[in-house]
Parts: sequence; structure tokens; C-alpha cells
Amino acid sequence: MKRVPVLLLTLLIVFFMASCGGSGSSPAPPSKVSHRAFISNSYSGNLQIMDTQNDTTPFTAQTVDPTTGQVIPGVPVTITVGTSLTFEVVSPGLATTLVYDQSGNVLDFVNNTTEAVSGSVALPDFAQMALFSPDASKVYAPVRNAPIPGLRPGSVEVVDVASFTLTAYYSVPSARYIALSPSGQYLLVFVDDSDSVFLINLTATTVSAVEIPGFARPVNAFFTADSNTAYVISCGVECGSTSGASVAQLDIPSQTIKAILPVGGASVGLLNNGTLYVAGNPGPAGTYDAVNVSSMSRLTANSVAIGDGYHSTMALSTNNKLYIGASTCMNITTGCLSVVDVANNTADAPLPPRGNVTGMLAIAGRNTVYVIEGGYLVIYDTTTDTPQKTQVLFTGALYGVVQVDQ
Repeated sequence: MKRVPVLLLTLLIVFFMASCGGSGSSPAPPSKVSHRAFISNSYSGNLQIMDTQNDTTPFTAQTVDPTTGQVIPGVPVTITVGTSLTFEVVSPGLATTLVYDQSGNVLDFVNNTTEAVSGSVALPDFAQMALFSPDASKVYAPVRNAPIPGLRPGSVEVVDVASFTLTAYYSVPSARYIALSPSGQYLLVFVDDSDSVFLINLTATTVSAVEIPGFARPVNAFFTADSNTAYVISCGVECGSTSGASVAQLDIPSQTIKAILPVGGASVGLLNNGTLYVAGNPGPAGTYDAVNVSSMSRLTANSVAIGDGYHSTMALSTNNKLYIGASTCMNITTGCLSVVDVANNTADAPLPPRGNVTGMLAIAGRNTVYVIEGGYLVIYDTTTDTPQKTQVLFTGALYGVVQVDQ
């Protein structure tokens, strides 16, 4: 009888640990998938779910028609979001996935734990991208044609994530793209048909954009860890400038350009351990270059030829294969997807035409890259640059893909 209180106490402790998640693990999402990628579907308005460790998608249970006895197979588990989804952004900490619904210019916020929309915000006009602040409390979205009273259209809209409301805007005419410093203090804005960047100090007493000239149709930037330097990529002639494509070293505190390095093309880039990979299409075909940003010198003596089109996305696999995606390419004998081995800066053989590339995801720990090509998911084996045996076909027109779990 003396052992009964001890047994009851033990059971209470076990119950408490189970109810509180005593192991420290987070609750399993409804899809029951642990290593999820979300794929936006511009046709259905849903997010498709992939398990990136075994390249499968969860299905609902099959049922039986009570009248006919016919077996009704299960269908892929999806997250219902909107009408026509395009780009996605995952918040720092991986708690939330932001999805853009182009049918209403709406930013939808999906809770990654519950796999349901937790809130939405309508933008004043079309947007091509958005970024979370480092603490995930805000979202910044450049809106090229946002109406501004008494000024030319264009702004960076500020969304409060907790309340799902637009709380401010910063007037920048024709704002198209943005880059945010790791500190969250500096926002660089890139606008159409301009050879300037616009710097916004988000901590200033009066927040406004400062124009910094001297570029050649800049489209993106990559910051150092201390947020004091930005490496700005300029698209050059491809985007309508009279000057060629380049990488520029911009000192943020002094707002001055310290160095400019010409490259073949630079409409897209990826910074990896001090090396900036850039690609673009100076014409008639595309090029790839690698830049050592610490010395502002090229690692490619001559630009490496790749496929044509407007290059807009990159993904680096575990075996040093850089996948470069383009849109509006010829897509006749070769496709919109190019691959470069960054270990020796050589291009792999051209790949067959499969359509515009709108999204890519390199799977951590695997020689695998997910590519959204021509509206379909193609799962590539990066050791061969060919689609692997296991593929998953979804109904609709796919657009973007992001990893939402570690």
C-alpha cells in the first residue's frame, strides 16, 4: 500500500510530460510529414506538400463508394490557401510561410505547424517578391504601381505580421525588387529603368529613400554579416542599360561605391562562403561568373556559356552543382535550366527543353534538386543532371518551392 502514492506520482509525471511534449519535439503537422517542402500551385490555389527525404507526397485515405462498392483512391494532401499562388517566402525560424496570390495581390500567411492560413493582407497592386524582417515581425513588399498621393506610383509596403495589416509605406517610384541587411536596419530598393539603388535606413527618425547612382540596372544585393557592405549585381545591357553587367561593392555607412567588377551577365546571384555566383544573358546566350567578393576579383577568367533566357533563380546542391533557372528562353533544342560545376567553374552539358523555370530547391544532405519546370515538378539527380526514377505528378500549374522544416 505504501507503493501506491509513488506509482500515482509517477503516472502523473508521465502524463504531464506527454501533454507538454516532454521530449522537446514540436507537434506533428496534420500532413504527418517531418521534412516538408511546400509547392505553390497557380491553378488550384493550394500548396502541395512534399517529403524531401523520400520524395513522396502524403495522400488521404482511400474510401469505398457505399452504393457501388467502387474503391475511391486517396488524393494528395494539400493546404488550401487562395486562387492562383506564385512566390513563397519562409520566415526566419520557419514558423510561417508567406504565399502570394496573384489573383487579388494578396499575401497569405500559412502557419507551418497547423498547415492553415492564419491571416492575409491585400497589397495595393501587383508584387513580384517580399521579405521577412530578421525577427519575422514585419514583411516588406515592393509594389511597382502602388498609388501614392501627389507622387509617382511605387512603394515598399510594410506589413505587421502579428495583426496582418499594412502599417506603413516608403515611397520609391517603380520599386521592383528589394534586399534587406542581416541586421534589419538597411533596405536596398531596385527600380525599373534606373541605374541607381535606393537606400532606406529603417531605424532613422524620418524613414525615406536615398538615391545612390553609379550602377547599371541593379536588381539585387548581398550583404556582409555586419550589414556594412552590400555586393550589388547589375543586369546591365540585358535590362536596358548602356553599360555592361557588373558586381559593385557598396559601402553602406558612407553610401559610396568602393569597386565595380564587370561580369558577363548578372540578373541573378547566389552568395556562398565569400563567393558570389552570378548569371545573366548579355546576348545572344547566357553566361555564368564566379566572384571572390573579399578581393573583388573574378574566379572565371572568361564568362562560362550557359543557356539563354532571363535568369532568375539559383540553387546549389551538396555536390557543388549550381542549378540556374531562366524564363523566356528559346526552349527548342535546349531548355531553360543550366547546370555549372562550381568546383571547376565549367558548364555541364545542355539539358532538354521542359519550359520556364520558376522555382528551385536544393535538398540538404542529398544530391537532389527540386525544379519547377514548365509548371511541373522535376526531381533531379545532381550526380547525373537527369530526372531521377521517382517523380511526383501534381494536377495544376506549379510555381514556387520552399523548405519549411530543418
